[in-house]
This record gives sequence, structure tokens and C-alpha cells, in this order.
Amino acid sequence: MTVITVEELIRHLDRMRACGPIPFDVKEGEILGLLCPNGYGKRTLVSMLTTLLIPMPDFAERSAFAIFGNLGDVRRSLAVVFQEEILDPKMTGRENLDFHARLHGIGKEVRDRRIDDILERIELFEMADAPVETYTPGMVKRLEIARSLVHNPTVLLLAEPTSGQDEFSKRGIWDYLKRLNRERGITIVLTTHHVDEVDFLCDRVAIVDSGEIVALDTPEAFRRMLGGDVTALELGDTL
Repeated sequence: MTVITVEELIRHLDRMRACGPIPFDVKEGEILGLLCPNGYGKRTLVSMLTTLLIPMPDFAERSAFAIFGNLGDVRRSLAVVFQEEILDPKMTGRENLDFHARLHGIGKEVRDRRIDDILERIELFEMADAPVETYTPGMVKRLEIARSLVHNPTVLLLAEPTSGQDEFSKRGIWDYLKRLNRERGITIVLTTHHVDEVDFLCDRVAIVDSGEIVALDTPEAFRRMLGGDVTALELGDTL
């Protein structure tokens, strides 16, 4: 099943063998990476998907997430983890999760049970009552992801999920996202400029240039196209 379909955002790109328009579709239960060489394209596309920026009428979005007709449903179904931290560092991890659960109108009994379960899953239960300012960067990022999950979304959007993380923390976040996708079946869309990230995590990769999808395929297909040198995708002249 397709959960998001976006068409007519595509430019023709000979270098990547893209025969536009390429439909941008997100399939239920997949991890899709948006490989973005610059922040402008990433912000434009993600702002449209999260309904913060309403596209022009020729932007065709036909799926369970119909932006024009179902804004409320879209927002309830989505969870967004921004690159910038939005947790309160003076509050504990549990208090931060409780605050966000209250914003979603979740009752106390369900809220407490769900928060305990999430803290266990992200391996922060023992640190739950410590202020977030005492957490490591990797712990903060895991808590940011946990914060986004308190209302049981079906689609998770992540902006640069491992930005500023060391290699150990980065691997831990990757493993957690893989497990989240596998165990809960949550659909994940992430933006990044790191090829190794999409190569490890993603079922498919969409290359974004100036807010448009210019190529869309599996990491394996890009490796074959580039003779095994997938890092070539990071070069500016690729786009």
C-alpha cells in the first residue's frame, strides 16, 4: 500500500538516467531516504509533506495523505523529528514525554503505560528521571525520536537524524530506527546528506535538488549505476 504519492515535482536528469516525471511515492512500512545536497530543497519538500507549506494546485498528491482535503488526518498520522532539539533540557526525559503526550490529549493511564514502554524500547528507562541536560547527544536524539512516537503515528519524518553524533551514537540510532521499522511497521522518511546513512537504512533513496525529486531508486541500483562507488552521489556535480 502507498501512504504518500507525489507527482509532477520532477526534473529530467540525464546523468542519473531519470526519465521524468518520476512519481515520488512512499510505500507503507518502508524506509525512504531523501538525499539532499542543500538545506533549501530539503526544507521545501519536507514543509509540503508536513502541511506547513501548501503546494500549488499542480502539485498532485493523491494518497492516504491528501494534503488539501485531510490536513487534520495528515497531522495526526505524522510524527516529525527536527534537526534542532525541541526538548526542554531542564525537564527529565519522562517529563518531556509526558508533556508531549498531554499535547496529544492522551489520558493519564494510557500516557503512563505508553511512556514506560517507549523508555524501555529506547533503553533510557534508567535515565528517565534525570534532566535531559545530563544526557549524551545520542541519548537526546533517541529521546527526540521517542517524543515523536507518543501518539502512535504511522509515518515518521526525520531531519538529519544523526547530525552531530559520533560513530557509536550514530550506529545506535540507525539500529533503533531499523528495529522501530521492523517491529512496529512504521513508515520512515528521513532527510540526510550522508550516503552511508541511506545505504545502511533505506529501502529506497530519492535524490532531491531544489525541492524536486530528480532520481528515485534503491541503494543497490545506485551502486550498480555508479560502478559500486555510491559515495559519488555526494559530489555536488552529481546534481
